[in-house]
Amino acid sequence: MRILVLSTDSNAFIEGSAVARRFRLQAATVERLDILVPHGPGALVQLAGNSAARGFGLGKIGGFFRTLAASWRITRPDVVSAQDPFLIGLLGWVIARMRGAKFHVQVHTDVFDPGFAAHSSANRLKVLLARFIFGRADSIRVVSERTKKSITARGIRAEVSVLPVFIDAEAAEKVVPFNRHQRYPQFEKLLLFAGRLEPEKNAAGALHAMAEILKEEPRTGLIVLGGGSQRIYLESLARELGIVAHVVFEPYQDPFPFYKAADLLLVTSRYEGYGMAVVEALLSGCPVVSLDVGIAGEVGALITSFENMPAAALQVLRSGARGRLAVPLPSESEYRDLWHAQMVQHLGGEAPRSTPAEEETPPRVGFVGQGWIGKNYADELERRGVSVVRYALEEPYSANKALIQDCDIVFIAVPTPTTPEGFDDSYVKSALSVVGDGKTVAIKSTILPGTTQKLQALNPGKFILHSPEFLAEATASYDAAHPTRNIVGIPLESPEMRLRAEQVLRLLPPASFELICSSVESELIKYVNNVMLAMKVVQVNLVYDLAACLGADYAVLRDAIGADPRIGRSHLDPVHKSGHQNAKPGRGAGGDCFIKDFEAFRRLYTKTVADKQGSALLDAMVEKNLHLLLSSGKDTELLKSVYGVEVGERVFGKKE
Repeated sequence: MRILVLSTDSNAFIEGSAVARRFRLQAATVERLDILVPHGPGALVQLAGNSAARGFGLGKIGGFFRTLAASWRITRPDVVSAQDPFLIGLLGWVIARMRGAKFHVQVHTDVFDPGFAAHSSANRLKVLLARFIFGRADSIRVVSERTKKSITARGIRAEVSVLPVFIDAEAAEKVVPFNRHQRYPQFEKLLLFAGRLEPEKNAAGALHAMAEILKEEPRTGLIVLGGGSQRIYLESLARELGIVAHVVFEPYQDPFPFYKAADLLLVTSRYEGYGMAVVEALLSGCPVVSLDVGIAGEVGALITSFENMPAAALQVLRSGARGRLAVPLPSESEYRDLWHAQMVQHLGGEAPRSTPAEEETPPRVGFVGQGWIGKNYADELERRGVSVVRYALEEPYSANKALIQDCDIVFIAVPTPTTPEGFDDSYVKSALSVVGDGKTVAIKSTILPGTTQKLQALNPGKFILHSPEFLAEATASYDAAHPTRNIVGIPLESPEMRLRAEQVLRLLPPASFELICSSVESELIKYVNNVMLAMKVVQVNLVYDLAACLGADYAVLRDAIGADPRIGRSHLDPVHKSGHQNAKPGRGAGGDCFIKDFEAFRRLYTKTVADKQGSALLDAMVEKNLHLLLSSGKDTELLKSVYGVEVGERVFGKKE
């Protein structure tokens, strides 16, 4: 895949900047990535072996036409991606039309927020231009669900996907806060405003709120972190409000030490496309009181009106509560893979599907199991207007057991553990007992090849299918809505079984690859998928150790190896955490799926295939993976559930 990005950010030319780093990550996943910055410096920077950035610093008009000319000199792109829906978007649309490429628009600002248009007459013109661009885009990427709803509510036909701004959570965790009592000894409580000192960020609002807060908490200080055209005006306003002794202006610098030292972040922006400061502050444990802008309401900020902001801030200050980010953040590799998945889906057309009868009644859909798999699939269906009945042993779903009987299609997403005693499908059998006769069952759980056929023989009154899931826990919501593959396995070939499988396919979001096959094949596909990725992780750890012994930089090897499209960039990070939010980083192929499926596959292969060398290879890979996981303290409890409590003695020859 060849992608041309029209960027608005000249930081692409700064070695070590977050922008250059992000482009390097993206370049490692595609055949070629070209970045043109119409208003950037006159420079060409090779970001990676297959990626280059070029800028044209001749002003808006000169940069526009020089970029247009440069777009003819590069290899024809498959996709032109513009980083805003305004003049850059217009330029991207023109280039896409000229080069016969698809047109992709990135949106970092909620252009339809009333505050955006009210800010200036120029913004009102931008809204009109954005409508024009959106109407001609093949796909649109936004940074928050709020912005997505704002666009889709206006009848835009292009597919709109969400990819949040990347924030390096692991790096943020390592930041040490400064000693606030030494740096600001005059303040007992410390408030923070972090952002550009421009009218749309409304730092003046934070000063007005501060004046009210000081009436109740006179030993409080406000740090204004950032620079911009309003600095002199804001200093004057602080004097006018009589709070100059309580306000410290700091030039822009790494905000994380400030987040970790502050008691509260105030967000008074008139509008936000995303609101990175909100996410960064909550990630650092700093509570946030914010107007209802950007992503603030989705990630755990306390939302209030401007009039009530002082009271809300005082409430937080007196409680001593710390902030907590309400959503998981993708890691660097997960962010890269999400970006790549969106671009691939943007290129691929929908696979042909059978057309339902015109009078076909929408099926009633049930879900048994509301773990992270069942919940995210059910959520996705409900977002598309499908009526869903959820049943699980946990509240509030336990009362819905009888309702499952009347559902036409029931998805089963319950645990299928691999234990020291063997594979356990008892939860699936129990789930089948609540499904009515004559109904369709689609098992999403990972099950050993042949299991669907056995279950069908035991339940002849039901139509039992297998449809493997391909969700990563950290990105499950996105993966459920944007599948790369939809596969439905049938236990026996018949017109009725195939019709039921087609009904399940029509219910799922379209994917570029869709397949109806035998259930043995679908069951095996899922296992092979996880086992190959787990083996890739083990191999990568071998390379990592070899590079260290030879004095080579593994990061250089990783990027070069990942640039090979046959290998790809995913799962090349030897130190990584499992998908669940509280997991600790470590080495080895961890997580619920990799650990149990790797071992189940090994046992199945050894039992089924008379191949001493193949079995020995799998044995060695599993033992090496166990050693990596246990040595780094990663997912030890999961290992015990699969291999028993003596797993440490098995690997190291001694008690844990």
